[in-house]
Amino acid sequence: MLKGKNVILAPLKREYIDKFLEWLNDPEITQHLMGYRPLTKDMEERWYASLKERENDIIFAILINQSQLIGNCSIMEIMWKDRMGTCGIFIGDKEEQGKGYGTEAMNLLLNYGFNTLNLNRLDLKVNNFNLRAIKCYQKLGFIEEGRMRQSCYRNGKYHDQIIMSILRSEWKGMNP
Repeated sequence: MLKGKNVILAPLKREYIDKFLEWLNDPEITQHLMGYRPLTKDMEERWYASLKERENDIIFAILINQSQLIGNCSIMEIMWKDRMGTCGIFIGDKEEQGKGYGTEAMNLLLNYGFNTLNLNRLDLKVNNFNLRAIKCYQKLGFIEEGRMRQSCYRNGKYHDQIIMSILRSEWKGMNP
């Protein structure tokens, strides 16, 4: 369990599946997620069961007020030899979006990735229309290193995905 000022990153629990299912079937939430598709309870149950065998993926529940689930964040596709991984986050509770919880959760995740897992690089992809997320990532020190042109199709249009990354040295410089 990782504790911040307002946010806790905690292990996932089976009891969270119904809430994740609700959020991940909400088009307003999923428009910002990569690889979206409608999910069933069985699909979420299988995903949860598979977590125990995934050595290169670490996923946390994001909690506020000690126990209120508001989303999740992860470091996926960890390449241990190269000391890098890919970050992901979503705040599914719409009432808690825009309050800084995502930024705090990502900062806890970066601290865990760099200081506990000893990674050197963390990256992510973000849709170019997800301005709130881009601002969050820039605030944390991520820099744009490329674009995947027209790689996302939402609401009848193609959009770019921005590839962003942060190195341990850059993050440490901002968090002495």
